[in-house]
Amino acid sequence: MKENPYKKYFYMAACLFGAFALSIILFFLLYKIDAIKSMISHIVSTMMPFIIGAVLAYIICPLCCMLEKMYMKLFAKMKNIQMQEKIARGASVFSGIVITLIVVYIILIILIPQLVSSVMRLVQILPGSAERAIKWLEAALSSHEELLAYSEQAIDRAYHILEDWLSKGLLESVENIMTGLSSGVISIMGILMNLFVGMIVAVYLLLARKKLARQAQMIVYSIFRKKTADTIMEEARYVDKVFSGFINGKILDAVIVALICYFGMMLFRLFNPGREMMSETLVCVIVGIFNVIPFFGWYIGLIISALLILIVNPIQCIFFIVFDVILQQIDGNILGPKIIGNTTGISSIWVLFSIFLFGDIWGFAGMLLGVPLFAVIYHAIRRLVFRGLSRNGQEEMAAAYEQDYPKKDVMD
Repeated sequence: MKENPYKKYFYMAACLFGAFALSIILFFLLYKIDAIKSMISHIVSTMMPFIIGAVLAYIICPLCCMLEKMYMKLFAKMKNIQMQEKIARGASVFSGIVITLIVVYIILIILIPQLVSSVMRLVQILPGSAERAIKWLEAALSSHEELLAYSEQAIDRAYHILEDWLSKGLLESVENIMTGLSSGVISIMGILMNLFVGMIVAVYLLLARKKLARQAQMIVYSIFRKKTADTIMEEARYVDKVFSGFINGKILDAVIVALICYFGMMLFRLFNPGREMMSETLVCVIVGIFNVIPFFGWYIGLIISALLILIVNPIQCIFFIVFDVILQQIDGNILGPKIIGNTTGISSIWVLFSIFLFGDIWGFAGMLLGVPLFAVIYHAIRRLVFRGLSRNGQEEMAAAYEQDYPKKDVMD
């Protein structure tokens, strides 16, 4: 059969048209970037209860699956298999939600009163600590007249600035604070409403999780050929394994580290009775929360906790720094690998890169989710590169790279 002589011109025209169309679309996106951001923000705000519900369902799902297996064994004598699965699924979701709420309630009633008392005590201690620091500074500078004169000028200037603010800016600040409090109350009510609706959405998602997974699978296989659909499903399982293993493992690891920190500081209190001590609860909460952030979250928690402890008790601060460094070594070399394993399969430099990149985009959530998200992107790029090498007859290059830099296995 004779090849059409105009075929190459048709391909050239199609490529030019595609490039022109993409250029127009790109120009439109850049020109209307503010409107697009506003639209996306509005959609996210509207769908926030469903986003919260999906996140809660994803976190609670492993517990529900474990409980469902237990209920299936408990109702194993039922003859109707469908009824058995329905009852087991409903009971597992109900039990999982109840257990989660009980755990959250216990944590809140234990932590909130102690956190409030710790903050109040810190506020009471601050003036005395500041006075002691000023006296120490004056004693240290007493032998240096020039430095003492500069420090006195700086203190006088700060005093005049504070006096001007109290006489002029205080009323405006109070008005701003009251306005902020009213808007803050409205924001808190909105957050609570989103959490309530999100919990309802999470229940529905957990009850229908198998049906939704089956529907998604049917959609994929109805659009793509079997080989492509198999690849997509395989990648979806990989994404689920990376995200679930990393997030759940990080949360469990942070809780264990916070508990060890709490008992370590309690032990120091026993050996130093009668001294003013920083609240163990406040410190362990700070350490636990920032330990969720990979790579350098520990440093942030250490610096904040050490500064708070230094205000109250410098000796306890020294003990805490030494103890926290040892705890970090134990967590990094023993607890972390046992609990989390190597769920991402990427090196430390890419972990740091993903934290900075997604942290700048999404804040704290980006710092937490950026690592598994980048791991998925890295995995997809790696597969495309190796497939391209294989297509171009460069299997030896791919094999040599795998031999020199073997891929880190993702958690089974």
